[in-house]
This record gives sequence, C-alpha cells and structure tokens, in this order.
Amino acid sequence: MKLTYFIALTGLVCAALSGCVPNAPFPPEVMEKVSPTFHFEAWRDAGPSNESGKSDAGIKVMLGGRIVQVTKNGKGMVIVAEQLPIVSNPVYGPAEGEGKRPGDHEFALLYEGALEALDLMKGNRFIIVGTTTSRRPVLVNGIPKTEPFIIADCIHVWQTGGAEIAEFKEDAGGGYSPLPETTYCVAKK
Repeated sequence: MKLTYFIALTGLVCAALSGCVPNAPFPPEVMEKVSPTFHFEAWRDAGPSNESGKSDAGIKVMLGGRIVQVTKNGKGMVIVAEQLPIVSNPVYGPAEGEGKRPGDHEFALLYEGALEALDLMKGNRFIIVGTTTSRRPVLVNGIPKTEPFIIADCIHVWQTGGAEIAEFKEDAGGGYSPLPETTYCVAKK
C-alpha cells in the first residue's frame, strides 16, 4: 500500500514540476553556450569595433521573430525577419507585445538545411539558436539592405500566418485547431 502511494505521489510531483518548466523547443546540447545576456538592440546598433570594419561576431544566441521574406541561395534559406521578444507565459514563443516598438528590428539568418514550404510563409513565428556574424547585404522586397546576420543551428517554426501564438487554442472541442509547429536542426559536420 505504501509503495503504491509513494509511486502515485512521485508521479504527481513530476507532473506538477514539468508544468512549470517552459517548453524549450531545442535539445539541451543545442542550448549549451547560448549567451544569457545577449541584447538584440546593442548587437543591431553596434558599429565596427576593429580595423577591418566588421562588427563583432561569434556569439551563440537565441532569438525570436516573425518571417518577413525568404529566399533560397546555394547554401540554404536566407530568412529576413523582424525580431520579437520571446515570452514564456501564457505560451512559449515570440510575441508582439503591447504597441509598436520604436526602431528597426530586422535581421537576417541563414539556415543551411531544408524547411517545409508551409513553415516558410510570411508572418510565421520562429525561434532560432545560432551564431552571430557581421552584417551582410540582403534584398528586402527588391531593395538592397545591410542586416545583422546569424548562421542558424536550429529553428523552431509555428505556422501562425502572422497571428499571435497565444491566439491558438488546443482545447478539444473548443472550436480551434492545434497550431502546427516544427523544429529543424542542421546536421553537425
């Protein structure tokens, strides 16, 4: 009797604790060495800090955003995105927040793998883990721009089509459908 009670209690404690942990979409090994103090605006606004005229690079970061545009090049998919803050409550993922944020929040990333067409649609939300590089030229709606750039190791995409992730409900019988989401990681070389 006591063993059954202990097993049931242990199961309840584990279930309660797992409900408090955010649903990080990436495996723990991907999250190793991610900078806990990375500040997007400081990276975006950083001028060249060396004689070669290139901004500092090589920081492993996790960023959230919304897809603005996707183009394919010889190495993979170049995604131009608007950076959005990552929230953990009420749901895990990037969110718009209250009101319009001042300034430019665009950046570009290269994912050196294949992604499904539905995951690449404009407006979809995503979180990436990758390494910063110097600014790179990209075409945004036919206009050349130089954007802060990241080489992505992994990307987690929610097929939101521009809506907030929190607007999707997964309750059975609630009249809503579950939000499709997928995680992709580049194979290590």
